[in-house]
Amino acid sequence: MTVHVITDSSSCLPRELADAAGVTVVDLYTSGQGAEKTTAGLGALELTANYARLLERSGDDGVVALHLSKELSSTWSNAVTAAGVLEGKVRVVDTNTAGMTLGYAALEAARVARAGGSLDEVADAADRVLSTATLWLYVHKIDSLRRGGRLSTARTLLTTALAIKPILKLADGELQLAAKTRTQAKAMAKLVEMASEVVVAEADAAAEEGRKPRRMKIGIMQSEAVEPAKHLKQMLEEQLAELPAQLVERALKPEKSKKSEKADKADKAAKAAQDAAAETAAGGASAEPTPPTLPEVDVELYEVSEGIAVHTGPGAIGMAVVCD
Repeated sequence: MTVHVITDSSSCLPRELADAAGVTVVDLYTSGQGAEKTTAGLGALELTANYARLLERSGDDGVVALHLSKELSSTWSNAVTAAGVLEGKVRVVDTNTAGMTLGYAALEAARVARAGGSLDEVADAADRVLSTATLWLYVHKIDSLRRGGRLSTARTLLTTALAIKPILKLADGELQLAAKTRTQAKAMAKLVEMASEVVVAEADAAAEEGRKPRRMKIGIMQSEAVEPAKHLKQMLEEQLAELPAQLVERALKPEKSKKSEKADKADKAAKAAQDAAAETAAGGASAEPTPPTLPEVDVELYEVSEGIAVHTGPGAIGMAVVCD
C-alpha cells in the first residue's frame, strides 16, 4: 500500500497525466453561464468522503492533500476540517498557490509516494517543489478577476483607464501586480524575460553553493489562447537557447552588469567564477572565468481548468516555474 495524493482542478493537471501519476483530482464547483458563471470551494463533507475512500485504498498509509491557496478559496479550510475527522491520516499542505505550480507539486509528491515514501516524506516532497514555485498570470481583460473578488475594484478601474495589460504574480497566496505592459506582445516578452531570470538565478545559486543546478519545469497555461501560448513557448525556448552565450559574455565582462541593481547577483556569480579560475591557474596554467552551468528546463503547454478560467477569463496565459 502507498500514500495517496489528492488535489483539486485548480492545479490544471490534465486528467491523463494525473491518472498516470496516481494523483486524484477533484473538480471545483462551477455554476451559471457566461458572465454570470461562478465557482465554489469544495465542502468539508465531500472532502471527508474523498479522503476516506483514498485511505481505504491505501491501507491507512495516509493521504496528502494539495489544494488551491487558502487566500483564494474556502477549499483549504474545509480540507483541514475534513482531515481532523480522520485521526491524523491526512496531511493538508498549505500550498499558497494554484495552477501548474500546484500540479507539479502533486506530481512530485506522487512520485515519492510510488517509491514507498512515508506520509511525512510525501508531504515534504510537495513542500520542496512549492518552495521553489513562481506563478505569473497575464490576463487579457481583468473584469473576471474583479467579479470574482480576486482584484480590487480600484485597481481594476485604474488598469482599465490606462489601457494596461497587467502581469500578476501569485505571492503569499494572493494575486499581486508584477508588471504593467501596454500590449499583449510586450506582455509575452516580459514573461519570457522574467522566466529567464529565474532560470539564471538557479544557475547562479547552484554555482555559489557548489552544487548542480536543479532541473526546472515551466508550464504555460492558456484559457482560449492556444496560438498565443504556443508562440510564447517558442519565444521562451529560443531565449533559453541563447542563455549559455549570454552567461559566457557576462562571465568575461562582469563589469557590464554593474549598471543594474537587478544584476548584483550576476556580478557575484561572475566574480566567484573568476576567483575559481584564478585558483585553478595557481599552478601556472592560464584560465578564463567560467560561467555557471544552466539547469535543464522542460517547457510544457497546458489548458487552464474550468474553475480557474471562470476567474481569468478568455485570453489569459499563466506561467508556472518550479525546480524538481
